[in-house]
Amino acid sequence: MTDTANNTEPARWQGPLVPGRVALVTGGAGAVGAQSCFALADHGADIIVVDIDEARTAATVAAIEARGRRALGIVADLTADGAVRKAVAEALKTFGRVDILVNALGHHFGLAAPFEESTEDGWDRLYRVNLLQVMQACHAVLPGMKERGWGRIVNFSSVEGIRSMPYAAPYTAYKGALDSFTKSLGVEVARWNIRVNCIAVDKTRAHQVNFYDLGEEYDRHVPVWIPAGRYGEGDDVAAVVLFLSSEMCSWVVGQTIPADGGTLAAGGWYRTPVKWTNSPLLVQYFEDPEVNAARPRGVQ
Repeated sequence: MTDTANNTEPARWQGPLVPGRVALVTGGAGAVGAQSCFALADHGADIIVVDIDEARTAATVAAIEARGRRALGIVADLTADGAVRKAVAEALKTFGRVDILVNALGHHFGLAAPFEESTEDGWDRLYRVNLLQVMQACHAVLPGMKERGWGRIVNFSSVEGIRSMPYAAPYTAYKGALDSFTKSLGVEVARWNIRVNCIAVDKTRAHQVNFYDLGEEYDRHVPVWIPAGRYGEGDDVAAVVLFLSSEMCSWVVGQTIPADGGTLAAGGWYRTPVKWTNSPLLVQYFEDPEVNAARPRGVQ
């Protein structure tokens, strides 16, 4: 019997957390994807980096190898017909298996417009990058995971798949579908010791998001906008990837976990220097220097 009162049980979660595993990370050379690769490598995994950017892929592979792990870089556009199957086949040829699949690839392509102005070509482009290639990758790796009786699949969604995003209805539709796919697939394969979960990301620095370098005038509003008071970094999300890729998530099935600094939980509430408010007009009012100077002492 374990003597929990005296804490004599060996620490269960001392690293490495994924020793000897093989992980395939799509979008693996991006800001979040690369940090996910590094976190997994630091905890004992060999990595297949799949990305469309050749230079960043090579740099990510080199950084993984510098950590003492094996790495394979595959430069591919996973939205192209047959590209996912080809990438997985190359990974299996090199490493023999894929234990962990991290579907970090996704994009909005800046396709923001009223729905009636969107196009079927745009819908298809968003569908291929945000849903189809994820399903194809899962389809390709699941037989081997079932055969070995272990696997981890981590999909990347967005908080916009849970709430809303005006002028981005097709994008949010596919992200919401990915959440639902994760839930159903997670339940379906759980008895093979395969865990399928999802991360809903928001306000995290990434190559395809352009509002992180707008200057000090914009940055001063970040504590109002994001409850955690700062933008997310790649390693913030990579920590969640590591958790969902390890034995630590053995009791987590089909869930979508927000990694967003609190934006989803805030639900439209904003922290100003004076008080919390859910009114855009009052955000401006409470940020006014005269209002701040007149506020009672101790009001936060």
